[in-house]
Amino acid sequence: ISASLALALDSGRLYGTRFFRISIFIPYAVPGVVSTLMWGFLLGTRYGLFKNVNELFGTDVDPFSPSSVIVAIGVMISWGSIGYNMLIFYSSLKAIPTELYEAAAIDGVNPWQKFWKITFPLIGPFFTINLVLSMKNALGTFDQVVALTDGGPNSATETVTYLIWKGGLTGGEYAYQTANAVLFFILLANIAI
Repeated sequence: ISASLALALDSGRLYGTRFFRISIFIPYAVPGVVSTLMWGFLLGTRYGLFKNVNELFGTDVDPFSPSSVIVAIGVMISWGSIGYNMLIFYSSLKAIPTELYEAAAIDGVNPWQKFWKITFPLIGPFFTINLVLSMKNALGTFDQVVALTDGGPNSATETVTYLIWKGGLTGGEYAYQTANAVLFFILLANIAI
């Protein structure tokens, strides 16, 4: 999604590009707890958006059920990180020399070939950067879990960082959770390498 948004903004065909860049990046600037509380209100079945959806369609959908709560948290995290990833792709697109595109236009290259032979290979390393950062952020999900579900329901949203925090600070397992934190660091370092 981030790469396609960056390509759309870089194409210059959108009216109000500056507004779209800012509006896509704003969710990244909002603190995690604030956005989590906002999403919790939107997804709430007592007062939020899902209450209205359930009343409108006569359904009983609960986004905080054990089977769907992890999807709700994934949507929240994606909403907050799309702007940052888009910014990385957008800056990589701006770094591509325009002479390459001009030479391709002279050679009669179509837009798909231009993307596949010029753009994609030059922004390929940024896909790797975004992948590593996204995996690190996904594995380190903490504030969304604490603010929205506190690891529930039925331990469906317990992440590694949440378990380290809960077991270490509230469970008295200091040595055990320190060892888990070191192993978690080694795992993240291997992913980054």
